[in-house]
Amino acid sequence: MPRSSSARKIPEKNVMESVNVNAIDLLESQHREVEKLFDEFEQLGERAFKARMQVFEKISHKLTCHTLIEEKLFYPAGKKADKHITLEAYEEHDLVKGLIKKIAALEAGDETFLAKVTVLKEIVQHHVKEEEGAYFPKVKKDLGEEALMELGGEMAMMFERLDGQHPEPTPKYLKRAK
Repeated sequence: MPRSSSARKIPEKNVMESVNVNAIDLLESQHREVEKLFDEFEQLGERAFKARMQVFEKISHKLTCHTLIEEKLFYPAGKKADKHITLEAYEEHDLVKGLIKKIAALEAGDETFLAKVTVLKEIVQHHVKEEEGAYFPKVKKDLGEEALMELGGEMAMMFERLDGQHPEPTPKYLKRAK
């Protein structure tokens, strides 16, 4: 049965809405989303192994998509504003991606699983604090509002594409994520 014309317009509207976003606002909203997922993870009971793995997979998927848009679009644009912080951010991403792969290879009941997720959270918190406190203000000043809006549209579209590719990531997918 063919789709109605109104069904085809809904995705176009969603894409157009996401295009009109400031790059920094987009990244900060993604930071808040990941923080909520870490909070959700921490609220789970000691024996909630399946739920832990499900929440970890959501965290790892969001972080994987987020790091990709930062590395491919935001950091190259922001490098002029502060080269040192940009290069440090790439290194922190490498740590995050490596730790995600290690955690994904574990069972949720592994004795090191919780410790590794805690370290992941701490690395992410440090990274977010530095980005939002030092890096974003410099990039905002350097690029200006118009460029941040254009960049934000590109980033939002890339994120939506990446996020939709693997709505429920598995450890096998995460091992291949770079």
